[in-house]
Amino acid sequence: MILTGFLAFVALACTIALTDWRRAWLLAIVVGILQDPIRKLTPGMPVYITFSIIGVYMAILFAVHHRVQIAGQDFSRRFPAIWSAFGLTLLFLFLAAVNGVMNYGVLLWKVPLLSLFTYVAPLPAILLGYMYLDDEERLFGVFRFYAVCTSIALLGTPLEYYRIHAPALGMVQQVGDYIRYLPGIEVRMISGFYRAPDIMGWHAAMLTCISIAMLVRAEIGRRAWPWMLTSGWGFYNCILSGRRKAIYFVAVFAAAFLWRYFRRLKAAQIAAFVLAGMVIAFVAYRISSDEGSRAYTTAAIATSDEVTQRIEGGLLETIRQVGVLGAGLGKATQGVQHLLSQDQQLSWQEGGLGKLAIELGIPGLLAVALLAFATFRAATKISSVPDHRATSQIGRVTLFAIAIANIANFLASAQAYSDPVLTILTCFFAGCLFATATLDERTAQQPQPASELVPVTA
Repeated sequence: MILTGFLAFVALACTIALTDWRRAWLLAIVVGILQDPIRKLTPGMPVYITFSIIGVYMAILFAVHHRVQIAGQDFSRRFPAIWSAFGLTLLFLFLAAVNGVMNYGVLLWKVPLLSLFTYVAPLPAILLGYMYLDDEERLFGVFRFYAVCTSIALLGTPLEYYRIHAPALGMVQQVGDYIRYLPGIEVRMISGFYRAPDIMGWHAAMLTCISIAMLVRAEIGRRAWPWMLTSGWGFYNCILSGRRKAIYFVAVFAAAFLWRYFRRLKAAQIAAFVLAGMVIAFVAYRISSDEGSRAYTTAAIATSDEVTQRIEGGLLETIRQVGVLGAGLGKATQGVQHLLSQDQQLSWQEGGLGKLAIELGIPGLLAVALLAFATFRAATKISSVPDHRATSQIGRVTLFAIAIANIANFLASAQAYSDPVLTILTCFFAGCLFATATLDERTAQQPQPASELVPVTA
């Protein structure tokens, strides 16, 4: 009955996509949140439920495919360097898929194909974000909607932490506690309503980052206190996930945000940012002061060597094991294990560089690096543009900082980015960042001082 109702909701969202794709996009976010607990409540916990958001996503793409083509042409004209680097990366992805077929054998062709789909399917969401943002208020509307939905979904975290037994709680297909062992520490990983601690930690970190930015935007006023609460609530869940990369996601976001916006901070915004820091520090203090939860904050501390190893991601060892051409797609993609036999396992690479090296090879990794450089160069230009009538720099900087935090998170652990919700939302927000360049151009039709005319294309 629960599955039937959920599938009916997915069908409704797909139908709405044909007439109002922007509203359907919000429904897709809801589907992405509901699909994990629905899967855990369904007998057998079928994997296909995890891809429910893909159904709504594809319906949206079908409804606006003509506009997506136009948006792609406009994007390629404005950002030719990114478009060229993307084409080169796509070429190496297809070559890696062929390499995967050769390594796995023709009988297991579905393995590299599923891996290729995992890489390619979220990319049109960049153009959806590029199209979606015709008004900056739409962006803040998405932030509010996501914050409300995620804040509710994260209620499962304390329920699981305090051992409230319910089939919708805990890691999917996990019997008993999921324990992470560190020297002298045992940390019970918490998933809540999400299917894994990595997924829950990502959403909690995203909620915290959005809350910090919206709190700074609201300054010190009546609109600020809800964001103050959600920033603390999100960070509380970051810690209880047991995944310290969720905590560092927030740290990287804050650093990138300050880097691009520090010179424009007003006194009230500085006070709001400090207030967010105080709320987060208070949450960390309360958790560390309790003997039962102190292990979470203790385990969150990483040494410089551990950070370096995470960023390196096993790149050098991967090259030593499989060579410069890699082993093809599917060797380190989460999800393909359902297509493999018990004696066939995924490779050990967890870091982003190691994953790309074993699946795309060094030539493909260099193509991705070129794409990342071109994207970063354009994004820094966009985030430096001052306030205009239609857009604000704080909105651009928020999207820029979200992108940087996701890149850092991917380098530390790429496994979570096999989840369609994470990858689609990440690409969507990246598209929104580039869309702000088009909004600035519309407002630039009237004469403006030469000092304000900053190029936003690359």
